[in-house]
Amino acid sequence: MQWSNIIGQDKVIKLLKSTVASERVAHAYLFHGIDGVGKLATALAFARVLQCTGCDDSISCQPCQWALKFRHPDIQIMMPQPSDADPEDVADRLALLSQDEYAVVDFIRAPSLNRKNAPKSLKQPFYSIERINLELRNKMIRRPQQGRYRIAIILDIHTIHEQAANAFLKLLEEPGPDTVFITLTRRKDLLLPTILSRCQHIAFDILATDVIAQALQERKNIDARLATTAANMSNGSYSRAVELAENEDLRHDRERILDFLRLAFTQKIGPKTALIEEFNQAGRNRIKNLLELLLGWMRDVSLYRTIGANAPIVNQDQHAEIARFCGNLDNADLDAMIRLVEEARLLTESNVNTTLLLINLSFNLGQAMRGPHSGVLFKPLTTL
Repeated sequence: MQWSNIIGQDKVIKLLKSTVASERVAHAYLFHGIDGVGKLATALAFARVLQCTGCDDSISCQPCQWALKFRHPDIQIMMPQPSDADPEDVADRLALLSQDEYAVVDFIRAPSLNRKNAPKSLKQPFYSIERINLELRNKMIRRPQQGRYRIAIILDIHTIHEQAANAFLKLLEEPGPDTVFITLTRRKDLLLPTILSRCQHIAFDILATDVIAQALQERKNIDARLATTAANMSNGSYSRAVELAENEDLRHDRERILDFLRLAFTQKIGPKTALIEEFNQAGRNRIKNLLELLLGWMRDVSLYRTIGANAPIVNQDQHAEIARFCGNLDNADLDAMIRLVEEARLLTESNVNTTLLLINLSFNLGQAMRGPHSGVLFKPLTTL
């Protein structure tokens, strides 16, 4: 019952079930994998199982009911926040999560819950040492109030600042007998080795496209054809597929990235500047989505060049445009173009000036379309 809402991830569920059955629960876990594959949904289910006092097929026990409503006193959920985060906004995000465990509620991927009125700029979400001490340490050092464990679910742990990371490390080094930390990340390479060494690592695989498509139809009542298209474009992420399927601007965005490529090749300053300004007005999160669409399109081009007309491309409805690109630009350095877009997408998560980022990306893509390229968008100052 507790695991029924998880999409795929059979290996992870089997491992966690075995952990609970054998009563060999570790004091710290690191759930790692790309966004949208069920890390948080699994963490919430795992926390409920650990607190469960016995459910059957028709009736949930009291601890499980509390947990499902996010009211269990011994289960804490933390997400990185900007320093100016509104407490009511945080509460709204948790309320949305209680309705849909796959909802995108964090400040990194959803700076605003109202996408159409999303802020153009927002301070970067992070974990401060004050939050680790006040919100986490002060609660986790106490004995459980109602449950068997004190459980902390910590989203995007890789955003933790150095001082806060050291404070968190002390909690991991001296855990209480009834405490369980479940940390989530897509970038475990950014964590301190000492934190990594004190957690049991559990890897989450990308989801199969047919699994995603089926979930979209069953959970979101999305048309089968659209569900398949969104699943193919999602890169194995259910949450990304939901966003694509529900995005009214998706068709427009896909056309605009092709305009961006054309202008990158022609280097027409006026139209290119106007398009970049249009992207910037849409906000940082929209720019990231556009770059993800561009990345998917470039991968399709690479597949088409390698395999030919029967290539299993994602953007099937843009087959003609992909074929035309390969035919007209046979000298294009596709590997370099993909690396350029990947670097740009990663940089959108920092405080980089997006106007300069897109101008530089356009210039470098234009060069890569004409021949060999380093595939590097920005060179470190030490190499200059």
